[in-house]
Amino acid sequence: MKIKLTLLFIASVLFLTQIQAQTPAGNSFEIDYPSWNAGTQPPVYFDCGINNLLNTGNELTMEVWVRLYNSTWNQKILGKVTPSFDNGYLMGVQLGQNYSEIWNPGLNTIQAGSTPVDSAWVHYATTFGSGGQMLCYVNGEQVGGLPLTSNAIATSSNPFIIGVAPWDLSNFQMFGQIDEVRLWSLVRTQTEIKSTMHKQLLGNEQNLVAYYDFNQTTGGLLPDETGNGNNGTISPAAAYWSWSSSYAAVGNDMMYDMVDVNGVWFGKDATLYNYVTATHGLNIIANIQPKTFDYAVYGHNDSVGVSTSWLPATVPIDFKRTSREWYFNKGGNIAADLFFNLSTAAGGSDSLDKNLPLQNYTLLVRDSSTQAFAPIAAASSLLANGTIVKFTGVNLKNKYYCIGVGSTAIASISPEPAWSKSISIRPNPAQQNFTLTNISDADIQLFDLSGKLFAQWKGTNEQQIFELPSIENGSYFVRITKGTESTTKKLMIQK
Repeated sequence: MKIKLTLLFIASVLFLTQIQAQTPAGNSFEIDYPSWNAGTQPPVYFDCGINNLLNTGNELTMEVWVRLYNSTWNQKILGKVTPSFDNGYLMGVQLGQNYSEIWNPGLNTIQAGSTPVDSAWVHYATTFGSGGQMLCYVNGEQVGGLPLTSNAIATSSNPFIIGVAPWDLSNFQMFGQIDEVRLWSLVRTQTEIKSTMHKQLLGNEQNLVAYYDFNQTTGGLLPDETGNGNNGTISPAAAYWSWSSSYAAVGNDMMYDMVDVNGVWFGKDATLYNYVTATHGLNIIANIQPKTFDYAVYGHNDSVGVSTSWLPATVPIDFKRTSREWYFNKGGNIAADLFFNLSTAAGGSDSLDKNLPLQNYTLLVRDSSTQAFAPIAAASSLLANGTIVKFTGVNLKNKYYCIGVGSTAIASISPEPAWSKSISIRPNPAQQNFTLTNISDADIQLFDLSGKLFAQWKGTNEQQIFELPSIENGSYFVRITKGTESTTKKLMIQK
C-alpha cells in the first residue's frame, strides 16, 4: 500500500500549467511538483482539526475535485486515520484510480475507476453505509462497491488532513490541484452526487459536516464553509504551494438554482468529454481538445412550455420562445454546436412550432434573468424531420440561452468556417467507410443525432478514408475541427 515520497523523485511526466483569470469554479489548492522536487521540500497539507463532527459514525460521503500531476502515483487526498490503522477513513489515488479506505474497525478498501494520467480534472466520491455498501464513484459514475458489516466507522483521534497521509505527515504527498472538498454524515445517492458535483454549495446543506471551496487568494487559512469550525491551517508555509485558478467543471453561485446540470471537460471520459446527451431539450457537442483545461457546465430553470416575456424589441408579433432557458458557465474558450429538441425543451407542455423556415429559428441570450433577450444567431440546420434545431459553433459565455421562432427571421445564419466549403464527404450514404477531403491536421468525430460519440480519428492527409465502426443504419454527424473552428457534415449509413 505504501510508496514513500523518495520514490517519486525518479518519476517525471508532462504536467501542463495555465495562469489565467479566475474562472466560475474559483480557486484551488495547488502543490507544484517541479518546485517541490527541486528543493527536496517537506510535504505540505491542511490540518483541519479534530472536531468530533468529523467522525460521522454509520454513514459517510467523501467528495473532491482533483487535477493530478501523475495519477499513477500513490497519493493521499483527504482523511483522518491513526497509525494503528483500525479507525477513520481515507481517500486517495493510485494507478489512476479512486483509492478509498474506511475502517469499522476492519479495513474496507476499494480501488476502482480510470482517469487520465495527467492534466485532467476529475471528480471522486466514496460513500459508506454500515450494514449496506461502500461505493466508489468517478465523475458521478459508480466504478466499484463492496458489502459492509453493521459496524460504524471507528472513531479516529487524528485531525482531518487534506493533501497528505493523515497518519504520516511526511509521506504520500498529493501533487497537483485540489478543489471542492465535501464531507457528509450520510450516504449520498448517485443521483445526489451528480446533481451537485458541478455546483458550488451554500454550506448549509443538511448533513454537510465540512466543506472547503478553496476560493482564497492569500494566506494559509482554509475556512470551513459549513460554519462547523473545521477550519484548516497550512503546514508548512512553503513557496511551492499556491491558491491557483481552478478549471474543475464547477459553475458559479448562479448555477446552484439550475437543474439537470451537466458538463464537458477533458477529464470526463475518454469518449464523452466533448458532448452532453440530455433529456431536457439541449444537447451540445463542444470543441475541447485533449489535455486542455477548457470546460463548460450548464443547467436549466425547469420551466415548461413557451413564453412571450423578455423578448427582443425587433421580433414579429407571433414570436415565441421556450420558457426553459439554459444557464452556461465556462472556463477558457469553448465553442459548441447546440442541438435544441423542440418537444423535450418544452417539458411536456406546448412547444415551439416545428418545420418553419430554417432562418426563423433564433438563438437568444441574456446576461441575467431580469433583462430582455438579444438574438445572436439563426439556426444552421434542421434535423429529425424539423424537430431538432442546430446552431453551429456558438462561442459560449456565462449567460442564459434559449430558442425562439416567429413568422420572420430576426438574426443571420451562423457562418461556417471558410475552409469548410472545400470539405466533401463521399459516398453518402456510406456502407463500410467514407472519404473526406481537405482534412489535413483536423480532428474527426462521428456522432449520432443525440450527440453520442462513436468514433474519432486524426486527419493527416488532404484526402483520407475512414473505416466505420459497427453501428446501426441511420443519420449521423461527422464533426471536423481545425484549431478553434469546426464544421459538421451529415452522413447517412446504409449497410
